[in-house]
Amino acid sequence: MALSGTRRPAAGLTKRGWGIVAAAIVLFAGAYILGSPQLLFASCLLGALVVLCVLLVRFRSPRLSAARRFDVDVVSVGSPVTVSIEVANDTAGRSASAQWRDRLPWTPGSTEPAPLRSLPSARYTLAGTTRLQYVLHPPARGIVDVGPVTVERFDPFGLTHNAVEVGETRQLIVAPRVTDLSGSGFSLAGGDGSVRASRRNAAGNNDDLMTREYRSGDALRRVHWRATARHGDLMVRQEEESSFPTARLIVDTRDSGYATPDSFEWVLGMVASLGVHLVGEGFLIQLRETGAAQLVAPVEAGGGTGHDIDFLTSLASARPSPDYLGAGAPASADVDMHGPIFAILSRPSDDTLRWVASQRAKHEHGVALVVDDAQSTTIESLTRAGWQCVSVRVTDDPADVWAAALDDGSGGNESFARARFGDVDGRN
Repeated sequence: MALSGTRRPAAGLTKRGWGIVAAAIVLFAGAYILGSPQLLFASCLLGALVVLCVLLVRFRSPRLSAARRFDVDVVSVGSPVTVSIEVANDTAGRSASAQWRDRLPWTPGSTEPAPLRSLPSARYTLAGTTRLQYVLHPPARGIVDVGPVTVERFDPFGLTHNAVEVGETRQLIVAPRVTDLSGSGFSLAGGDGSVRASRRNAAGNNDDLMTREYRSGDALRRVHWRATARHGDLMVRQEEESSFPTARLIVDTRDSGYATPDSFEWVLGMVASLGVHLVGEGFLIQLRETGAAQLVAPVEAGGGTGHDIDFLTSLASARPSPDYLGAGAPASADVDMHGPIFAILSRPSDDTLRWVASQRAKHEHGVALVVDDAQSTTIESLTRAGWQCVSVRVTDDPADVWAAALDDGSGGNESFARARFGDVDGRN
């Protein structure tokens, strides 16, 4: 929260002020042509009034300071964030009433003008500080600067105005929209301690868990319900590492892999939603990119909220990359992490497609979400490589796509694709 004084005073005439100036000029010309001292007096009177108002507004410019804060550090696209601005009168006297508006990085460029009441000096009373507040709905992803606040004051006749910028800008992190994927079937099974990545039981963390009696302080998420039912006493898993299964996310971040910016935005939104969902389920996440590394994997495994600041910040600033680093990665799936693997891509090149396909080991369950590319060979190639593929459009809700990806059997996935694209072989 930064404090700053008033900057860049700018005095000018309003439409009414320019009208008075024009009238003064006409009267002066009439006085010269007609030789009328009355018209000359009226012209000088109007001109003096405008000059007086300019001096009044210019030299009685308010000295204000402002402190800005947001109610959240990271916000998703379209979600509300409350902006609070504390404005203080730093002069010894009382400030005049004015209007304020806050500068925004999106169209129309600022908030609607609102009244700012007259303030006594903040040196002598707490009433010299007031709080301005509004709710902002960021329309686009990114790391943007909000502010400064502009305070505009008018003279009593409305002929002149003075606009000053108060306070500093503050950075707002706008992450992709995070969709709730809970209740979609992807969860940890509490029965025997094994992990079910989907209703197909294809996820892969098969540690042989030992159990022991419950002790005070043990986390409830470690309760082994099947052993509890068998023994009649509360039993917990003994090996902590089995409570943290692993999953991998592969994201195509090459600029050549996207036909439109909307496809890239949908992919980032799905990555955000899936990352938050998986860490909420207790998964350790490995995140890999086909382009230059930009993204940070969420780290709140073991039942965290999943709203990892670094993860969402990296998604907020991500851009399609011209570089390709996949060729320098291992040619096969990582040996240190085993479990479900998810690829989110749009229109990958041949080398990208080969690298993505190679990341899945034969015993692992791989799900590929292919955006706006139902007519290409991407789905066919990944399906032959053993991946479960779902065709989606940028208008599809991530929760619906995720439910289709976890559908038992292929029928649900095929019908999901046909409902949006027609038959994948090109027949509509």
